[in-house]
Amino acid sequence: MITPQDVERLTKSTEKHCLTLYFNTRSDQARASYPARFRSLVRGVRDSLPTEDHKAFDQVVAKASNFISQYQAVGNSVLIFAGPKSWDEFSSRVPVRDEATWGQPNTAQLLWLLEEYRPYGVLVAGIEHVRFLAVRFGEFEAFQEFHADIDTSQWREQRVGASGRGGAVQKGGRSPDAFDHRYMEQVKHFWKTLHKPLAELVERYHIRRLVLAGTKSVLPEFARSLPAGIGNLVVTQLHMETFTNPADAVQKVFPGIVAWEEQRERALVTELLTAAGLGKKAAVGIDPVLKSVQAGRASRLVVVKDFEAEVSRCGKCTQVSVSMDGECPKCGAGDIQKASLAGVLPRLVVEHGLPVEVVKGEAAADLTRSGGVGAFLRF
Repeated sequence: MITPQDVERLTKSTEKHCLTLYFNTRSDQARASYPARFRSLVRGVRDSLPTEDHKAFDQVVAKASNFISQYQAVGNSVLIFAGPKSWDEFSSRVPVRDEATWGQPNTAQLLWLLEEYRPYGVLVAGIEHVRFLAVRFGEFEAFQEFHADIDTSQWREQRVGASGRGGAVQKGGRSPDAFDHRYMEQVKHFWKTLHKPLAELVERYHIRRLVLAGTKSVLPEFARSLPAGIGNLVVTQLHMETFTNPADAVQKVFPGIVAWEEQRERALVTELLTAAGLGKKAAVGIDPVLKSVQAGRASRLVVVKDFEAEVSRCGKCTQVSVSMDGECPKCGAGDIQKASLAGVLPRLVVEHGLPVEVVKGEAAADLTRSGGVGAFLRF
């Protein structure tokens, strides 16, 4: 499982002889084709390297080639960051775009994946069972089940009807309503005992969005039973008649999560463009965003998934802009290099501690028309 700590560690790495590989392993990619696909990716990289890097590159590629040739897919993609003395690999159910690069770890796709698939909590409510799932990258990261212990065997039978001599019941029968009321009171008490452990799980897995799932009869009561600290995190509620296992539960609720995310992203881009137009409280477009980020003015970055562009970067002070004519405007150095925006942004994001929002679909189309990237400003 990929974590924010992994992304930060790799992004900050100063290793300059690292092979970064993003490799699709979906079912439509035959395992027998893995070695040929890998060779095709790295062949183009080697041709662009200086001669002095060839030896280290060939050593790392040999190690990665051996891994790929024996790899048994456990998801839809595998991500590798390999150096002469280092090795990091991650598998994920989320497909990636095939890519191989050499140099410092290229965490662009990794960062976008991490931000695009933020952690969700799922609470599946039942009468005597409540299940918690931490979900990331479309798969469950953790699962915990709570079970109520309600023993009704010793409950006195309550009867309704007219009483005769000696208090004997002459007509009527058991009171199911009274029994059900008492039973539900026990269920609600059970739900209340979960407030503390659920809050601890939410904190442990950094959950900021919760999905509630359950039957139509249980879900409303369970939602009302949640304390404000947990209830305020709920973004959507979904009906689930049966629960078989955590993986199936994720598959059932994931379409609802996607629908909510699409709505949220459209609203986010609308807010961004409005802020940029009315009070200049946001910047849109590559150069305005780069300037605001590097000046420490940006508070949140919004970018279209897989957005790419070529930029200029100073080899001395690492200042970045759309283009630099001859020398760096910040330090005056003449060592100006062409760079990939997708490769530059992760380091700027980590350096400035910026939260990132990755948008797709209609939201991405709207933002693309304004430059593909935007930032909310602090001042």
